[in-house]
Amino acid sequence: MAGNRQNTKAGTQVPDPIAPPAANQPAEAVELVCVAVSDGDLEAALAQYEAEARLRPWAHYPDGAADQIAEILRELIDLRLPLSVRISAIVATDGIALVLSERRIAGIGPDRQWVQLSGSGATVVRCQRDRSWRIAADAWNLGDPSAGHAEG
Repeated sequence: MAGNRQNTKAGTQVPDPIAPPAANQPAEAVELVCVAVSDGDLEAALAQYEAEARLRPWAHYPDGAADQIAEILRELIDLRLPLSVRISAIVATDGIALVLSERRIAGIGPDRQWVQLSGSGATVVRCQRDRSWRIAADAWNLGDPSAGHAEG
């Protein structure tokens, strides 16, 4: 999946020649999202999700908020802090896997306030036709970054 970037000379969109990496194993899809968020690369983070995927990062989000993966990931990227993951278990069967993990963001945010978000996650990852793995459903139990930089 090649992205777009702004051509500064002509002011037009040109394809990015480097496609985001694809996960070769179920846990790698989760890890690649964290790397992309840490790098501020929304396109690479979104590339790890299936088109109809759902993401629920905060327990208080209503069910409909799960459709807004780009907006949710953008909130995390806007913190400009690394997102780390520790995989705790993988349960896999024919073409589908459940990846359990702990995720954490901590540091001084762009508003110069301390940010600490952490919690457990459960991710359903599905094998694609090209043998890569993409996220079908993702639930994180992080603190809410818009709620005053609380610990999750």
